[in-house]
Amino acid sequence: MEARQTVPVVTPFGSVVAVVVGLLLIGLVGCTPNDGTPIEETTMSAASDTVGAEVQTAAAAGVQGFVLRYRAGETLRYRVVQQSESGPDTARTISKSTHWYTRTVRQVRSDGSFETTMRFDSISVSAVIKNINTGTVLVEQSYRSSDTASADKRRYPQFSSLIGEDVLVYITPDGKVQQIGDVTPIVKKITSTSAQAVPPQALEQLASQIKTGVYAAYTLQEFVPYPKQQIDSAGSWVNEQESPLSEFFTLRTVATYSLKKVYETKQRRLGAIEASVDGEVRAVKLPKAAPFTVTLNSSSIRGTSQSVIDVDRGFTISKKNDIAMAMKATIRIPQNPQQTVSQSQSSRYEIELLP
Repeated sequence: MEARQTVPVVTPFGSVVAVVVGLLLIGLVGCTPNDGTPIEETTMSAASDTVGAEVQTAAAAGVQGFVLRYRAGETLRYRVVQQSESGPDTARTISKSTHWYTRTVRQVRSDGSFETTMRFDSISVSAVIKNINTGTVLVEQSYRSSDTASADKRRYPQFSSLIGEDVLVYITPDGKVQQIGDVTPIVKKITSTSAQAVPPQALEQLASQIKTGVYAAYTLQEFVPYPKQQIDSAGSWVNEQESPLSEFFTLRTVATYSLKKVYETKQRRLGAIEASVDGEVRAVKLPKAAPFTVTLNSSSIRGTSQSVIDVDRGFTISKKNDIAMAMKATIRIPQNPQQTVSQSQSSRYEIELLP
């Protein structure tokens, strides 16, 4: 939930729905390190490795918490599939995206954090907006990085500019993003087709959005939130968070995690974790000079998650999240009739560590 985005003033309600879900989907090959010293080849586990494995409870396995233990030089490849349906009752947006990315561990730093590079290898995105009453398709868009057509690359620079770029991502031992490196090459590619010079402030803002909305967000999604304290005898822990979404709203969530089983496989231990999430969005009192007022009438956020992680090394093997939310608000603008708007969204997020 550390990756935050701002909500544009012109659409104070509609934009926050995408932000909330983006944050919630936030509650997961060997080589050689930089100094040339050979390292032990690492064989990553897969979720399928749990089949036929010896099973223990969290207490019997002696699991009290998790710590990220990357090794310098190893590479992890992930596939992330996100599906979403959102909007008011009349027009629904249905989208699906698949991202393949590679994370390479460059070094373990003196403070225990990890210097990694993150590279998007392939992206495919499709989105359709439909009139639910008539079934008419209002808008349909798609992008595939494997399509070599230069027209699509120019049309969707927010995707094509990411492909093949190695960006530094520093991660703490508890699976948090410490820092994101320079994304100037990506910013330059995105803005290269602009007919006018882009102001420096706008370039800085775009760089910040890329860091938080792409690299920090995908990294945070990659991990199951570790317990802040020792997990209880039942293998459970609770993660409560309240985060500002913008000057208009805050988000409060309570997630309950439970380590259901520990599998002994290939000299490794894999943990099956289940979670449930409850939350709500709260409106913040706006300054008197605000050109409108927003009253949040109701909100609900419900979700479930199933994950498999490497118990001893902390990284994610697989993760599936299902989130459903609904919001209703009243917007009042002077000299205009008040408007009550409602919106709902259901999202599914899946991540898998590839062989």
